Amino acid sequence: MKNSNLIDEIKSQANGVLEKLNEREVKQFQIKDLEFDNGIFLNEMPIRGKALGGIMKTLKVRNNFTEFSNQMSPEDWNTVSRKIKTAEAETKMYAKVVKDDEGNTEIVDVYRHNSGKKVGDDASYQQYFNWITESLGNTETDYSLKNMHFNSKTDTFDLVLLNESNRVDVFGTDTDIWKTGDRFIFNGLRFDYAPFFERLVCSNGNTALQYGFGANITQAKFNNQRIKSIIEKNLVHGSEALPEQLQQAVQHLQQNNISIAEFTWFKRMFESRNENGKYDGLLSRYFNDQPFFKAYGVDINSKSNKWRSTADTGINAYNFFNMLTYVASHPEQVRMDRDDRVNLQIKASDLLFKKELDLEDIATKVKIDYNLTKDLQLAMA
Repeated sequence: MKNSNLIDEIKSQANGVLEKLNEREVKQFQIKDLEFDNGIFLNEMPIRGKALGGIMKTLKVRNNFTEFSNQMSPEDWNTVSRKIKTAEAETKMYAKVVKDDEGNTEIVDVYRHNSGKKVGDDASYQQYFNWITESLGNTETDYSLKNMHFNSKTDTFDLVLLNESNRVDVFGTDTDIWKTGDRFIFNGLRFDYAPFFERLVCSNGNTALQYGFGANITQAKFNNQRIKSIIEKNLVHGSEALPEQLQQAVQHLQQNNISIAEFTWFKRMFESRNENGKYDGLLSRYFNDQPFFKAYGVDINSKSNKWRSTADTGINAYNFFNMLTYVASHPEQVRMDRDDRVNLQIKASDLLFKKELDLEDIATKVKIDYNLTKDLQLAMA
């Protein structure tokens, strides 16, 4: 069997986690089952974060709706919350239930039930792994395991495989070689697939969601048959177009610089996640924008995004991309939360495959000697 050692490795790592999970914790409920009391609860389990946002969206109220409980009398709050809940009382939803660090159960994600779905969508974690390992056994491609991670806070597996049978020489000079691969992220309520690319000279990786597939249990495309076919298609057959698309994207970046707007977008991504200054060192080391202030002699933060989009950083776009993927791919050298690391690999890929960079197709500033006719001189006088 092809990839037999890899298949055994995946099964071994998966079984170590699945034995503890027993079965996925997905509960179906109706809006009328919720409890409103200085927060929203389901069977005394708190609903927080992303899951709470999903409930607020279903109820058609603002995300800070529960804060009004502190501004009303208990009687008024019960009346208001009961009326809002009654409007969507029969709506069915799925809840993802996990345990926190103390062993307490909480709901971390919710999705609406799709009553019109005609096909099964109840595949277990074990079934996902069976589809993956069966495909690895049926392909002619040699694969290796780049990474396999289980997020216990969301009960989500993240599996990255590298294609060892195909290498991409992006410049045709044998100096910058890449590997292609496949990334699968899944739990009981969501499945995401995306091509994965790794630059061999520095082991920098990035995830191209724009060429992948994503679905949650609310959507018709989230079904056992479709997910199985996505896994088989990409592991058994692969994509002949991706290597060429990668070459074109890399060469495109190398021929251009990034704008201050593009630089600032990534800088602000870290600033927005910089709780208690955890990314201060990373920001000062990799996103120092002082040279821009000095070169342009203005406060670039006060400028419009249009201005920043036409302002050159002097940084080659391919060099900037490689810096981003280095930061995202080397936890030993650059400390970063794992979720932020995965997100940066995705956002870096968005830059890699961006169809037009900010500084492309902009007219060069030239001096023009425009001789006005007498009629124009009179009209403009």
